[in-house]
Amino acid sequence: MPSEPTRARTERNPSLNPRNDEDWQRLLAMLPARLDALARESKAIVRHRRISSASMLLRLVLIYVTCCFSLRDAASWAARALGVMLTDDALGYRFAHATPFVQGIAEKMLADKLHEKPAAGVSLRILDATMLSEPGSEGTDWRVHVTYDPALPGAVGIEVTDAHGGEHVRHAATTARDLLMADMGLGHASDLREAREQHVHAMLRAHLQSLAVDDLQGRRMEPNRLLRASDAGHLDRDVLLPERDHEPTPARLVVAPLPPEQAGRARQRLRKAASKRGRPVSTLTLRLAGYFCCITTLTTQEASAAALLTWYRVRWQVELLFKRYRGLLHLGELTKAKPALATLQIWGRLLVAILVEQMAAATRSAQSIGTKAPAVSLWRLDRIHQLDVVLAVYGGAPLVDRLALAEATAERLRERPRRKRIGAEKLIETILAVLHPPSISPGLV
Repeated sequence: MPSEPTRARTERNPSLNPRNDEDWQRLLAMLPARLDALARESKAIVRHRRISSASMLLRLVLIYVTCCFSLRDAASWAARALGVMLTDDALGYRFAHATPFVQGIAEKMLADKLHEKPAAGVSLRILDATMLSEPGSEGTDWRVHVTYDPALPGAVGIEVTDAHGGEHVRHAATTARDLLMADMGLGHASDLREAREQHVHAMLRAHLQSLAVDDLQGRRMEPNRLLRASDAGHLDRDVLLPERDHEPTPARLVVAPLPPEQAGRARQRLRKAASKRGRPVSTLTLRLAGYFCCITTLTTQEASAAALLTWYRVRWQVELLFKRYRGLLHLGELTKAKPALATLQIWGRLLVAILVEQMAAATRSAQSIGTKAPAVSLWRLDRIHQLDVVLAVYGGAPLVDRLALAEATAERLRERPRRKRIGAEKLIETILAVLHPPSISPGLV
């Protein structure tokens, strides 16, 4: 665990009273109750010192993550707007213990959304993951697994793992009888088996080159044979998916050729990616790129093959969600930090995303808005409510009071001594001395 910073100035400015900030109080009302108890249980707050409450700690975290601040920037704003006098080292120590607290708030809010009763019938859930990299990294450092409900629309479940946390059905947030849809990263026998064990309907896109398929008599079915059978229109049959150390999982396999234009674009993307890696593309891989392959637990009475092909198009909505998370909420803009602070950045921005979606849902539910066409743009709506969150978090003292705290602001923004910077400052002084020579007193001439 990080050690307590020494000589960290943590005095409080009594002239500022952020409790009078009505927007922040309204934002707190959207969060779960008993934040102080949650902070104590998660060890985010052990002793009340200058950070006197869980809401104050949460506000400092949101200041840190919403605009990609450094610790020094966040400490400076906290001093001038909230009256909390902390050095960047002291703030970093408290943030290093705050991730379970912020994660707990987000998970409680998501759990409430997950168990909301749908209007009628079965809930549709889409599972996917986005990869995050820290500055200087050449690969994946973190994965954010999101379960998305397009009917809300919004996330109902989120898990954060490191690079070793692969995509699996176990990351999905579902209830019994939900329909879970996912891309080919989850199209494996183990994923379909886990969905059946959870009493969840599954519709998973599959890659036949990496998926073993047997007929009901246990005979292996080769990919080329399956593709030839689908060329007449589509293939729709019951199969078995063998799995090591488990009984074969019964499944329904649907294979259909894509339209020529779509197949051509998919094969062109494969060739381009292979060219970058300097590897050839196999003939089977190119052929498979022209087909839609799906494994599902749904029967033909519950959904026809044509219906499955049509339904799968909605999966793209989760990709648009990731674009909003990255483009508007800066989810992928991690600063270089220790793992504890990196996960805090991720969960802090995910909490902002949940708040934004909650505000957007209230806006869309307004009778005068929901009855009009065309539909409200999710991107623009999330951008507006993201600004609402930022303004509520960064409020605090009025502008005139913040500007009056010039000394507190400057003290936390001073540059650390560096040879190049000191040399540049001296050079600037030398040039200015030449350009602006001191005036000579008339009495000395």
